[in-house]
Amino acid sequence: MKNLMLFSMLFVAFILQAQDTFWTSYNFVVEPQNEATVYQLIDDYFKENKKEGVTVRLFENHFNDSGNEYTHSIGFSGSLDALEAQYSVGGNDNWELFFTRLNQHIKAGYNSFMGQIITVDGDQATAYPVQRYFMIDVEDEDTFLTARKKYSASLSTDGLLVVLGSITSGHSPDGETHMVIQGFRDFKSAIGGVDAMLSEEQVEARKKAWKEFQATNGAKLVRSGTRVLLGKW
Repeated sequence: MKNLMLFSMLFVAFILQAQDTFWTSYNFVVEPQNEATVYQLIDDYFKENKKEGVTVRLFENHFNDSGNEYTHSIGFSGSLDALEAQYSVGGNDNWELFFTRLNQHIKAGYNSFMGQIITVDGDQATAYPVQRYFMIDVEDEDTFLTARKKYSASLSTDGLLVVLGSITSGHSPDGETHMVIQGFRDFKSAIGGVDAMLSEEQVEARKKAWKEFQATNGAKLVRSGTRVLLGKW
């Protein structure tokens, strides 16, 4: 397992336009008695040391399979320039003190990866604290995006945020290349899923569109789960 201290050594280099949105994510294991302390350390640090244009999110990995055993993840998103500024703080005294304290309360690192946001569908001004995530292996991105665009027309509904991102580094042996996030306003919506938010006619249309999407998207599911937002800075 990678120690979370790798976070302080990671250098991110992109060649795409700075106005695009990129993200990095670090998954790790925290024992129950240390969860409050870990949250407080992250809260204290990023309230004072977050760079402009960067969003930091801390999640609990709530529903997951037996091979997906990390308990928490911390994610960073923003433009290329904003993330570069955030990662450049490594080595100063505040950063070193923060990481020394944080690692004392983390049982183990799990994995880390990075990527780019491709599309965002939904009202981004609304909070979506309960999020289903789907790790997928896409054979051909153009084919997948064409099929997904057609299918997404059947999912137009209030109270749902759908984010598609590519994974550019940190792939596991399972071969995931992309990640889809479905954001919900509460557990009731997340447990009921998309169909619970649609009329009977819309559900039937969605099911028909889903069958066509499955037959044409050129992708397969690698892993899924549900995470809960604990904090955002």
